[in-house]
Amino acid sequence: MKTMTKKERLAAVDSFQEPDVMPVFPRIMAQAIYAKGWKLSDITTQTDMDGEKVADAILTSLKEVDYDLAFGTYTDHGFGVPVLGGVLEIPEKFGVSVSIKKPPVEKREDWSEVKKKLPLDPLKDGRCRGALESIKIVSKEVGDHTPIFASYYTGITAANILFRKLEDLTIDAMEVPELVDEMCRVATEFCKDWIRAQYEAGCNSFCYLGDHFGTDLMSPKMGERFILPYIADTVAMVKKEFGQKTYLHIHGNFKGPKSYQLLEKLVKEAGVAGIHLDEKHDPQWIKENIIEKLKVPAGIIVHGANPIVSGPVEKIDQHVKEAIETIGTPGLGYFMAPSCQILPDTSNKHFKAWVDATHKYGSYPLASKG
Repeated sequence: MKTMTKKERLAAVDSFQEPDVMPVFPRIMAQAIYAKGWKLSDITTQTDMDGEKVADAILTSLKEVDYDLAFGTYTDHGFGVPVLGGVLEIPEKFGVSVSIKKPPVEKREDWSEVKKKLPLDPLKDGRCRGALESIKIVSKEVGDHTPIFASYYTGITAANILFRKLEDLTIDAMEVPELVDEMCRVATEFCKDWIRAQYEAGCNSFCYLGDHFGTDLMSPKMGERFILPYIADTVAMVKKEFGQKTYLHIHGNFKGPKSYQLLEKLVKEAGVAGIHLDEKHDPQWIKENIIEKLKVPAGIIVHGANPIVSGPVEKIDQHVKEAIETIGTPGLGYFMAPSCQILPDTSNKHFKAWVDATHKYGSYPLASKG
């Protein structure tokens, strides 16, 4: 089989055709920055991001590790937060992510003041502008052959990131669900505008939504209220305005019947075109319940801390080999993914070993390997 471009690999997986090799989507965030020997404070402040420096880190990462599906910029949970009055925690040490030190809505009563600052325009956030500059540079450099995903969060996850601490918002969902409905609506409007801006900057492939509530932080029934309609809304916008599909990374255990029904609705009702779960789901379960039943592409999950971070290379190689052997042949519709992201303290040596092992054991046609 001839060598494909990375775009061609993604297209083959999406259409359940054979790629030349199984593609890797590492959902890389801070790791590219640390791999350059930089701290996050070297590339971002509360109000600005150095787009040229970020693009340098992303392009270096793509060149050195050679994974297949990419973000065009460094991403974290802080976009838009300072504009609304929140404060970010930007670490001065290696291996730690940006976090929210002070959310805009610390008390429910704060919501009325925060609403006065809405709608939130991503172009008024200097960190968003820097990220868009990075996407422009990366797209110009590699966009002819590499898929560059637009990405953000929607529904209650977007509300958590933009407005309210996770534990407080979870309680709100039970005690004052109408308040959370309102936060979800306006957060999803920002999500859509931010995704639009990323496509206009040069993103050239699918949209990649994230949700960290899933079934870990709420019941499937609550998920149908605070997750499902907002993902459906964003999926429809991306399809209508950009002609692209949307894949979803979602946390939680979906093996139970009610949880699995939510997953089915995300695919069949909301229109999610591909699924990236977490480490609770082994390759055999993914094969039977995502690939064969829901008939959408799915990621084979490797937990980021073991073995990708800890290694050694031989263990990474063996882990990937066993995972790919589990799915058997013909093995169509799969990509390789970490449980959530390539963790910030992952070395490029281990990162590349994971990618190389996937390409080695996931070369097609798999049937020829016996």
